[in-house]
Amino acid sequence: MKSIVNLFPTVTLQAIIENHQDINQRLKNELVNLFDKKNLKRELSHKWNDYSLTNEKSSLGYTSFNDDNLVCNRNFEFYFEHLSDLITDFFQQLEYNDEWHFVNAWASVYPKGAFVPEHDHKPMHWSAAYYVKAPENCGDIIFTDPKEYALQNEPRNTQYRGCLDYRVTPEDGMLLLFPGYLKHETMPNQSSEDRIIISFNIICGSKAHADLSLQLA
Repeated sequence: MKSIVNLFPTVTLQAIIENHQDINQRLKNELVNLFDKKNLKRELSHKWNDYSLTNEKSSLGYTSFNDDNLVCNRNFEFYFEHLSDLITDFFQQLEYNDEWHFVNAWASVYPKGAFVPEHDHKPMHWSAAYYVKAPENCGDIIFTDPKEYALQNEPRNTQYRGCLDYRVTPEDGMLLLFPGYLKHETMPNQSSEDRIIISFNIICGSKAHADLSLQLA
């Protein structure tokens, strides 16, 4: 008897949230106000790692990452409350039944050509991307196999053995929840409309643990 045993999977959640049309319309309205009031926005694309800030809505893309924590913004409470049951159910399927907390969240807008380079969200336990607006050809998100030793020592694209990228084509209302250590990047937006996402991090454990993690991030 012979079999291929796929050891040590990386568990993620991919879901289209309920009532996302209404949720997304409300989010769009709040995000227009958020970015109109913001004096400084962090640029995306090739300037992401430069921590470049601008007063304009840059054609490279722009984000509230370094400024306004949406978890603490009362105008976005409805959004996090709407997701809480779905996330709790996911954790329970993983047999995790203890506390968890949203740590921080930010909004990002990707005009045509904009992207974000490969990065991870360590030391956060879980991270997420939620698609407020995802027109066709707006750019896939790509996750990289976390077994870095395999990336160095095994043939590219060998099924079940590492060296694999996992690509997701986004849709309106899609929530992707994944381990904070999982490296990911987005492809350039090829559509004529903006791709709009809300990203957030989660810590499992006490609220004090979550607050400490925010200080370390």
